[in-house]
Amino acid sequence: KFLYPNGGSETYMFKLGAYLKSIGHEVEYFGMEHEGRCVSNSLGLYTETMDFHNSSALKKIKLSLKTIYSKEAKDKMLAVLENFKPDVVHLNNFNFQLTPSIIYAVKEKGIALVETVHDCQIACPNHRMYIEHKSENCDACLGGNYFNCAKNKCVHNSAVQSLLAAAESYIYLKRIHTI
Repeated sequence: KFLYPNGGSETYMFKLGAYLKSIGHEVEYFGMEHEGRCVSNSLGLYTETMDFHNSSALKKIKLSLKTIYSKEAKDKMLAVLENFKPDVVHLNNFNFQLTPSIIYAVKEKGIALVETVHDCQIACPNHRMYIEHKSENCDACLGGNYFNCAKNKCVHNSAVQSLLAAAESYIYLKRIHTI
């Protein structure tokens, strides 16, 4: 989702892409637009940056809904896939900003899919299996009972953000079981 140096998962993605290019593969990237973007796709299609910190209340509500399912991400991913026609799509950290909606796009095109999991999001909506405001390790969502995230306000001690994260995890889990 981040197409600029933002952390370890991006470093991995850029190095893997560079290696694949060095041995003759074609590589394109899809994620959010950002002024620091250092990789691209041939159509120049990216999703809108999601800035929760510097947005109005109305914009935050709209962005929050996009964290569960992003029609923008799916539609743009479909266009990139149609143009690029890859043999394989390799996903890295797509949850929250891009959402599992991009998996639907890959499946619609019948393209093989690989995902490198960089965090615990499949098992835990806050990605950490840790409740920050309680300073507690947590395994309450293991097995798919993601409502525990909302009950414990695991995401930024916010019931709303935690409920959204739980909803995304339920959708993500459903998507995994249908691929």
